[in-house]
Amino acid sequence: MLVLDGSYGEGGGQILRTALTLSILTGRPFRLVNIRAGRPKPGLRPQHLACVLGAARLSGAEVEGAEKGSREILFRPGPPRPGAYTLEIGTAGATSLLFQTLYLPLAWAGGGRLLLRGGTHVPQSPCFHYLAEVFWPVVEALGLSGRLVLRKYGFYPRGGGEFLAEIRPLRELQGIDLGKPFRPEITRVISLVTADLPEHIRRRQAARAEKLLREAGLSVEIRLEKAQSASPGTFVGVVGRKGSQRAGAFALGARGKPAERVAEEAVKPYLQIMETGASLDEHLADQLLLPAALACGSTRFRTPRVTRHLLTNAWVIRQFLPVKIEIQGKEGEPAEVLLHGSGAF
Repeated sequence: MLVLDGSYGEGGGQILRTALTLSILTGRPFRLVNIRAGRPKPGLRPQHLACVLGAARLSGAEVEGAEKGSREILFRPGPPRPGAYTLEIGTAGATSLLFQTLYLPLAWAGGGRLLLRGGTHVPQSPCFHYLAEVFWPVVEALGLSGRLVLRKYGFYPRGGGEFLAEIRPLRELQGIDLGKPFRPEITRVISLVTADLPEHIRRRQAARAEKLLREAGLSVEIRLEKAQSASPGTFVGVVGRKGSQRAGAFALGARGKPAERVAEEAVKPYLQIMETGASLDEHLADQLLLPAALACGSTRFRTPRVTRHLLTNAWVIRQFLPVKIEIQGKEGEPAEVLLHGSGAF
């Protein structure tokens, strides 16, 4: 029985999610203690509980400790099963994190559909647009295949969002070389407000983002959007592409936050990718580790900053798989990452 300490590293929900995925794929049970010990409200919150229950449903697992607030679980998986799954978080918890827990086991099982309900654009998680326009195109380059469709927006605090993921059967994962510095062919700015907010907000967001990006010498395309949602909300997304490379940054609006500041919070980390000679954004760096660890061959990329999330995810992966993950830099600094995949898939 593998025992993992949830207080390790960043001490958050990523340890749980990565462990659930790898437990299903390897068939190895685990016990996780000190769940989310590094967070103000430790233990399982609704979105983490949804990941446990979703993983259990997909694999027919036996689970102990699957309840809100639990600081310890025991997870004994069965083989993953293809099919159509509808999963509800019941709050504005992040559907994106639930998706990232389940997409690999479902693909390996033979494919299927995930209909996920909760938050789609909420703090402390990748929003749907990041999944669809940055994360998913890169994992497709490794060998995944499918389609992500946003059906309803879900902002904090009510959530109520919904997205559909259609995942095709996985044949093979191959490592990729993303080591070249990222310089986009085009940068798209997405500026969105919900229908109950003034029109000028999305235009101010877009104008500020466009100005900063053009001053940096980038070609810019603007996309203004309006949406219905149970809670009011705004966001700015900045997404770039070049060949198989993708990078992006998103920022959410909030009561009292100027539209221009929302734009600046999205543009600043995006420009830092190029300023540091990185090949992708820091969030994609840690999210890419898991599929790359399962692939045949090596994956290489350069992150603008070594985050605690990256280091923690690498640690969890090493507990389950015989992989070599080289992070050639210190926490907080730019670094090249070289991962020699296990060839498990």
